[in-house]
Amino acid sequence: MAVRSRIVELVVGLRPWQRAALVVSLCALALPLWFAAGNTDRYRHGQPAVTEGFVDCEWDGPCQGAWRLADGSPGRGRIDGLDFTAEEELIEDIALFGGRDWAVADRGTLLRHAVAQYTVAAAGAALVVWIARRRSKYNQEMRSLRQRYRSTTP
Repeated sequence: MAVRSRIVELVVGLRPWQRAALVVSLCALALPLWFAAGNTDRYRHGQPAVTEGFVDCEWDGPCQGAWRLADGSPGRGRIDGLDFTAEEELIEDIALFGGRDWAVADRGTLLRHAVAQYTVAAAGAALVVWIARRRSKYNQEMRSLRQRYRSTTP
């Protein structure tokens, strides 16, 4: 019950536009959580894979190619994490980790990205709530000071 009273105290102390900013900020933090959940799911459900044929890499962009997953099913699409120069694109049988429409050169990058995204979401939420608590406390103090000085004025 104490947590609920703190939340109510926080929200009541904010002005309407500050409440809206709080809601929008907390909703915006769902985006890194969405990507983190996607990376976690890929980490858990992906399979080792090997490229089939050649990999086509853009100059400063992602690579495209086809691969065969460990269960024998084919995959095709974007391959993240390959750093090739033009003459290295002709290498075949590159070890990957992927699904049917995505692949990465190193499975660990999925985990590192997920951890970073979860950390950003948690730190962002803590920062937003901290700012909201300070604003709420300030607004409540100013409201009480205004009421005190208005009541003493003739």
